[in-house]
Amino acid sequence: MMGIRTILAVLAALALAAAPAAAEDYNYALTGSGSFLVNGAAYSGTFLSGLTGVWYLSVDDSLWPDAADTTARFDYIWETFFAGNYDDTPGSEAWFGYFYAEPLPAAPAFGFDTVAPGGIVGGSASLTIMLRDDDADGVLSQSEKHGNCQLTATLAVDPDQGTGVFEDICGYGAATSGNFRFVNPPGTNEIMIFGDLHTYECEQPVESHAWGWIKGLFR
Repeated sequence: MMGIRTILAVLAALALAAAPAAAEDYNYALTGSGSFLVNGAAYSGTFLSGLTGVWYLSVDDSLWPDAADTTARFDYIWETFFAGNYDDTPGSEAWFGYFYAEPLPAAPAFGFDTVAPGGIVGGSASLTIMLRDDDADGVLSQSEKHGNCQLTATLAVDPDQGTGVFEDICGYGAATSGNFRFVNPPGTNEIMIFGDLHTYECEQPVESHAWGWIKGLFR
């Protein structure tokens, strides 16, 4: 029959298996360029602080009009993502574009390929872009179309994409930028993004047992 020390050791092992692993937090700033008005609808660049390496943020534009016709492409983006989402609150008039898995064929994606701390972390993203109605008339003007928009994003880490220190790592994060713009090609949108990333070792599946099962170990 098992003694009290053995019982305590088994219970401690079960508790340890269910406990969350140590976490790492990264606050970062990054810079780069890109555009939704070119085929690929992607941004990429390098880190300014927090991490070192390169990054990308992309949207599935497979259903969008070809960038050869930028007017048709922007009109599709506008009607699909922005036109029906107008906030007429006095002083806060704006349109909001929501870029999620629907109506996109797939969720936007992000990736950080880091030299420090070393490894790749990536996954899916949900984007919200606020386009201000500066004159509060409910009609999009050219200056508003090409002005600075507020981009916010939530990030969900996919552990299957991780390498290096991010191998088998789960996590989530957030990002924001105040200078997202719709720039007609061949110009690109120069952007700065600030954010944070919270990572932790993915918990291993733990089989749940009733107290009766635990007592049965010691009979």
